[in-house]
Amino acid sequence: MMRGIAASLFGFFVCVPAFALTADPGSGGGEPQQMQDFNIAGYDGKGEKTWEVQGASMDMEGEDVKISDITATLYGTETNKENMVLTADRGQFDRATGKVRLEDNVRAVTDSGAKLTTSVLDWSQKDQVISSSEKVNVTRDNVAAAGTGIEAKPDMKVAKFEKDVVVTMEGQPSSSGEPAAGAAGPGKMTITCDGPMELDYEHQIATFEKNVQVTGDADQGSMVSDKMTIYFNSQTKQIDKIVADGNVKITRDENVSYSDSAIFTVNDRKVVLTGRPQLVMFTEEASFSFPE
Repeated sequence: MMRGIAASLFGFFVCVPAFALTADPGSGGGEPQQMQDFNIAGYDGKGEKTWEVQGASMDMEGEDVKISDITATLYGTETNKENMVLTADRGQFDRATGKVRLEDNVRAVTDSGAKLTTSVLDWSQKDQVISSSEKVNVTRDNVAAAGTGIEAKPDMKVAKFEKDVVVTMEGQPSSSGEPAAGAAGPGKMTITCDGPMELDYEHQIATFEKNVQVTGDADQGSMVSDKMTIYFNSQTKQIDKIVADGNVKITRDENVSYSDSAIFTVNDRKVVLTGRPQLVMFTEEASFSFPE
C-alpha cells in the first residue's frame, strides 16, 4: 500500500528533481488518499535538500492536496544560507503548478530574525517567491511594517508591499537610555503611504510611493511628498538620510516649507530644499514667507 501511495506522489512537485516521503499511509489505489504525520522533501541536482513540508494529516484527491498543521522549511542556497520556517493551521498543494497556499495563523521566520504574519500566504518553490494579497505584518531589527499585499523572496531581504503601508521605526537607545547619536530622533518615526513600498534590507534602502507622510515625536514635525527614499546605516540599522521628491511639505510647529525635493541628513539634522523652495515662518507678531 505504501508503494502505491509513493507512486501516486511521484511528480508531486514537478519543479524539483527528487523528493523523500515518510508517513503512515491511509487508503491507496485510485481513491482519495489520506495520510497521517507525513514528511515530504525536495532536492536539487546535487542532492541537497531545498525544502521540506511536514503535516499532521493530508488528504489528496486529484490535483488538490490539503494539509493540516503544516510546517514548511525553505533551505538556503550556497550563495544565501538564510533558511525560512513557515507554519499555518492548514495548507494546500496545487500539484499542477507546484505551489503551496498556507491559510490561518500563517507565520514565517528567517534565521536572521525577520518575522511575517498574515492570514494567507502563497509559496512558489519554482520561482522562490512568497506572496499574499491579504493584510501582512513584517518585523525585522527596529522596523515594523504593515500593509495589504506583499511579494518577497523567502529570506525576506527584499519585500514589496502593494498598498496601505504603515512602517514604524524605533530609535536605538544608548546605554543611558537616551536615543543614540544618529538615531531617527527620540522615540519612534512612523511612515505611511498609499503604496507600493519596497524594503530592501540587503542594500539598506526603503522606497515609499504615493501620498507619503513621515511623522515623529511632537518636536520633530512631519514631512509629506509624492515619493520618499530612506537610507539606513548598515551597522546601526538606523536612518542615515531621507530623500523626498515631488510636492514636498515639511511642517514643524507653525513653520512650513515647500519644495520640489528635500534631503534630510540625520547626523547633523539638516534639511536641504531644492526646486522652488519656499519657507513660511510664524512669530507672535507676524508671519514671513521666503520664496526662492
